[in-house]
Amino acid sequence: MVTISSFVSDHYAKPASATSGAAKTSNTSATSDTSSSSATTQAAASTSRSSGDASAIKLTFDDKKPRTADSLRDQVRTKLNDVLGGIYKDKDQRAAATEESLKSLSSQIDKAASSKDVKGVEIRIGSVSTSYGSASSVKAIGVEVGLVRNGKVAAGDTTVLDYQGKNTNLSTKEVASGLAKGAYSTTAELPTAATDAGTAALQKARTALSKVSQTSSALQAFRNGDTGPLDDLRAQLQGGKASSSSAQAAQQSDPTAALMSKDPKVRQQMLSQMMSSYSLFR
Repeated sequence: MVTISSFVSDHYAKPASATSGAAKTSNTSATSDTSSSSATTQAAASTSRSSGDASAIKLTFDDKKPRTADSLRDQVRTKLNDVLGGIYKDKDQRAAATEESLKSLSSQIDKAASSKDVKGVEIRIGSVSTSYGSASSVKAIGVEVGLVRNGKVAAGDTTVLDYQGKNTNLSTKEVASGLAKGAYSTTAELPTAATDAGTAALQKARTALSKVSQTSSALQAFRNGDTGPLDDLRAQLQGGKASSSSAQAAQQSDPTAALMSKDPKVRQQMLSQMMSSYSLFR
């Protein structure tokens, strides 16, 4: 919901002299300049946040250790393992997510190793909302890892990972928009694989429902003395001959497969069971 507020003055000023008008214009100009400057400052501030967030896990690089990528990676690994411990209880899963995270952070770690003004890292648990058009939106856990420079964490120095340690590949603008609260948003297209899987599952469900409907109609006709639809159904089921073992397996996975039996007793037993299963025929 969007709320639009309008503000209207309840008092109307009397006509002012030229001098007061000039003063008012001067004041308005000064106010406008101040507002413009404030807006510019806020816009610049939106690309970074102050370090020391209470919810962050903090790491200050040890100056006594060599400032190499390997050394910093080992220090970051310890903190990541602590953070991911709140998500994973299984040690092996946590270790795998930690190593995947370090791979995703390789460029950040290299940047920290070559920049002496980077004093440490802050890690926060946040969220990433992904919108797939207007159809759906998915909200997931996000792990924010930012480098600390001069008491600030900048969007350009921040990488947002998913809970498995994979880079969410947010743009710098998207990171800047969510940096203040650790709540990020992005858009994406629905994966083709997921669409194909959904289509296949839907088709399978439709086929099963069609078979149930056909069987129900055949049983209804059989109850009314018409064996034609049931014979047609049997002919469909007997379209391919199978060995006795495969036929038995089919009967276990598909109850209607018993209708293929050459034994009239088996067919009659199956028909009786199916008719008793449908309240429509009672």
